[in-house]
Amino acid sequence: MAPSFYHYLSVPMDEKCEGQGRGIRRSWLVAGVLVLLVGALLVIPLVYFAVRANSEACTDGLRAQDECRNTTHLLHRQLTRAQDSLTQAETQANTCNRTVVSLQESLQKEVSQTQQQQARIQELENEVTKLHKELETLRNQKKTSSTVPENSGGPVVVSSLLTLMVTMFTFLLMLF
Repeated sequence: MAPSFYHYLSVPMDEKCEGQGRGIRRSWLVAGVLVLLVGALLVIPLVYFAVRANSEACTDGLRAQDECRNTTHLLHRQLTRAQDSLTQAETQANTCNRTVVSLQESLQKEVSQTQQQQARIQELENEVTKLHKELETLRNQKKTSSTVPENSGGPVVVSSLLTLMVTMFTFLLMLF
């Protein structure tokens, strides 16, 4: 075997245990002091912030924040109601616009029908004027003709014309 160059002094067992006990106690003491320091470092700011949080200014700020939140909720509800009212008004306006368009179309149809009826009335008036002229012509021919007695054909022509006039008048009434 090789010679060993390390030589350990023999230490009695009592001294070894005493040295280790002191080291353990010191580490516990250091750990305790560190825990106390960390605790103190955490408790001091906690106390400071707790005092500030319960201060009158902070309480007033929280009250103001609550009031702002309540006002915001109230304004939001009012805005929602206003938007609903606006939507209803737009719906009514659209309905009115459709009604106006429908009424304009109906009015245009009525105007067109009225123009057609007026044209038909004009035609009938022209026809009546033509018949009056024919009647005058027949009367003149009757006066000039001496062979035919004066009253023999007149009533037939007059009754025919009256019948025609009544028929046209009835037709006009049906158009309106």
